[in-house]
Amino acid sequence: MQQYNTQMPKVKLPEYGRNLQELVEYCKTIPDRDKRTRYAYGIVSIMGDLYPDADKVENLKQILWDHLALISNYELDIDYPVEIIPKDSLNVHPEILQNPQQQDIALRMYGKVVEDMIRKACQMEDQEQRIRLFERCANHMKLHFHITHPSADEDDEKILHDLVNYAGKEFEEDIYKVFLFSANELQENTQYDPANLVVTPAKKKKKKKKKAAANGQNPA
Repeated sequence: MQQYNTQMPKVKLPEYGRNLQELVEYCKTIPDRDKRTRYAYGIVSIMGDLYPDADKVENLKQILWDHLALISNYELDIDYPVEIIPKDSLNVHPEILQNPQQQDIALRMYGKVVEDMIRKACQMEDQEQRIRLFERCANHMKLHFHITHPSADEDDEKILHDLVNYAGKEFEEDIYKVFLFSANELQENTQYDPANLVVTPAKKKKKKKKKAAANGQNPA
């Protein structure tokens, strides 16, 4: 009757294959310690041939003998040529990474990276550099907004308003000096080069024209 892999013992290190694990299991049954040790050396030689880029791996000898001990479930009684890492040391679980989605993100639609960029901009003392980073933030925010809402009309005022709300009113003047590319330019990524942004106070110029028109003056 054919035996399927799912019915067989689990392979400790799949990269070496089941056949090598069976050799290790056989090695454990050899009664003579010296013969068992010589057989183990032969297994490690085979493992070395299977190891990718073996000549480029530092401390390969230590790695192979540690792997042999692991495959044998630390039950192979031989004279190891190196000091094997204790089994208990391999049972230490790595620290669980925190899911960014579980963190308190005020501007969830724009993502945590954008929030970190805004926070960094607020800490800058040089105004020109601060405006440049605010400009990157605003364009990232606009890009994220239109990826999330592709059918939405372009509303630069909303983007800048959200940025001011997060950064604080004290940075409003800086934020309204930024230049926002069109959603199409951002999505095609043909014009938006974060390393070469030009600070253009276009928003303030538009506001002045609107104010002059409201007073019945000719905005010459």
